[in-house]
Amino acid sequence: MSVKPGDFVRLSYTGRLDSGDVFDTTDAEVAEENGIFAEGVNYAPIIIIAGENMVVKGLDEDLIAKEAGYEGTVTVPPEKAFGERVPELVEVVPTRRFEKRPVPGMRVSLDNRTGTVESVVGGRVRVDFNSPYAGKTVRYEYKIDKVIRSKAEKIKGLLKYYLNRDFEVTVKDKLVTVLVPYELGFNQTVQYYKQLLAEKIMQFAKVDEVDYVEVHKKHEHAEEKSAQSEELPEQSESITQPTHEKE
Repeated sequence: MSVKPGDFVRLSYTGRLDSGDVFDTTDAEVAEENGIFAEGVNYAPIIIIAGENMVVKGLDEDLIAKEAGYEGTVTVPPEKAFGERVPELVEVVPTRRFEKRPVPGMRVSLDNRTGTVESVVGGRVRVDFNSPYAGKTVRYEYKIDKVIRSKAEKIKGLLKYYLNRDFEVTVKDKLVTVLVPYELGFNQTVQYYKQLLAEKIMQFAKVDEVDYVEVHKKHEHAEEKSAQSEELPEQSESITQPTHEKE
């Protein structure tokens, strides 16, 4: 069955510049071979929704009407990749706006934007907020590993794409339950995406309700402490306050 807009697709890819240099990949070995491997990056096939701009537009369009198992290459011009360079996105910012002293070439985040420091002169920093690949033609070698049909797999794929971690998910009729570890309840990224993800899950997985359930789990050191307490001889009936250990 060919890929249609709205289908969930598991995709492997490697992106190259005109020079042949790799700038992005889902393959850890390719990343290492090309000197772009980064700790903390999840090198694995991604699950996307075809037609939803979860990859660059040129690649997204090329997936349509292809079959599962398809392998190919697509060349993407700037307007369908990372856009043309916009001179107005190069700005001069006071040094005091940065937590750390910026240096040329450093990637920085400011006002929910990410840019590259071009120069630092006195108390003024010139930052380019264009994508590093703006104005460049890129080429993607890709494979459609699978078209996803399982609702649970679709939902897990969406959560992994936006939050970069695995979640336990159950689907019962039109109800989806996502188990969220307690510590993530304080994570700003998780909080930001919860509503967006719920809407996408209901729209594309064809369900009516998404429940996020906070999960508290006993840690191993707590279990050991409990076991030791059980071995102690009986004390008087006086009540002691429980202690809370840091994770």
